[in-house]
Amino acid sequence: MIKIIKIILFLFVFTSHLKAEIVNNIVIEGNERVNEETIKIYGDIKVNKNYNDKDLNQILLNLYETNFFEEVKVDLSNGTLTVKISEYPILNQIVLLGENSVRISREIKKIIFLKEKSSFIQTKLSEDINTIKKLYASIGYNFTNVEAKIKKVDNTVDLVIEIDKGNQTRISSIKFIGDKKISDRRLRDIIASEEHKFWKILSKNTNFSKQLVLLDERLLKNYYKSNGYYDVKINSKSAVLKDDNNIDITYSIDAGKRFIFKKITTNIDPVLDPNLFTPLQKTYKKYIGQYYSPFSIKKILEEIDQLIDDTNLQFVEHNVEEI
Repeated sequence: MIKIIKIILFLFVFTSHLKAEIVNNIVIEGNERVNEETIKIYGDIKVNKNYNDKDLNQILLNLYETNFFEEVKVDLSNGTLTVKISEYPILNQIVLLGENSVRISREIKKIIFLKEKSSFIQTKLSEDINTIKKLYASIGYNFTNVEAKIKKVDNTVDLVIEIDKGNQTRISSIKFIGDKKISDRRLRDIIASEEHKFWKILSKNTNFSKQLVLLDERLLKNYYKSNGYYDVKINSKSAVLKDDNNIDITYSIDAGKRFIFKKITTNIDPVLDPNLFTPLQKTYKKYIGQYYSPFSIKKILEEIDQLIDDTNLQFVEHNVEEI
């Protein structure tokens, strides 16, 4: 095995050495907007430098990463390095049809990849269409149709994006099922989503979006855990689309057992004086017998941090182990 490795390394170095060549002349072809000096800088192309295959591949990578060029070819022969390029067309303007809000139009142009006065990269267009759809879904337009039309003039492009938002998906009803242990009324106060009612025309939270449902799940889980339900499970897989394109949401909750703080102890490294941490016992007694809450643990850790600062203990770290 050692002999094989040595042979492979030798052949690789030898082969690379054979393909290496000093560049005496640089020829750049196909550029229209981007001048030769700029291409040399972006490609890190220099005269009197020794180039091998790896270096030539790096030139390709450097130039493609600029997003200026649709195609790049590099050839080194008889001391002449030839770089043939094809530039992307310039995106002259983006026209949004179907969206009357100036604020949303600005947001769309901000979040998409394609920008006016920059390179128009066809492969990025489909990604931008999906980005626009996700934006509308986040504000309740879950069935938005987006189409793009491209108008080419010489080496420039006008992009027209036609948007049909459709109707917003309203939340018709919100239900809580399972072993909840907490009243529906209280749970409705916890979540961000709201049922659509005619008097709530100004509320954005009556519009259905996946992000809003995920927020509800986090809010519910945090609330249950802060009240001792350490193992709570929240599911919201039931979102039923009705004939009127509105949605009924059902949150399935398994609260589980309710935990209390039975014992709180501190394991102190032998190199530290345990008497320094005696004041913590008073803090611990405050929480013994109370329902488990991550917020209580956070307060305990903050008091420990304060104690460490007050006693000038440097390089002391702590962690929590819940049993």
